[in-house]
Amino acid sequence: MAKRGRPSEQIVETPTKFTRKYLNADGTDEIWTYDLDKKPNGPISVEVIYPKGFKGSNIKEEKEQEMFLNPATGRYVAKFRAKQLGLIK
Repeated sequence: MAKRGRPSEQIVETPTKFTRKYLNADGTDEIWTYDLDKKPNGPISVEVIYPKGFKGSNIKEEKEQEMFLNPATGRYVAKFRAKQLGLIK
């Protein structure tokens, strides 16, 4: 038979200082350091560790920002507009 009445209070102590390590799909590691006494809602620091030879994931963004010279106007246009004008394929 189960005990009846109010359950006894069990104090569960949670750590106030701890770190979490995240492994990302692009090969980088992130170490998040928490101190709940200083910042109760978020980390106090985030350290990103890049592997050797890491080039980054912004390679596509750099290619999209290429500019092409429009010979009709003498101005530079973006890649999307250059495709519309038939300057590139």
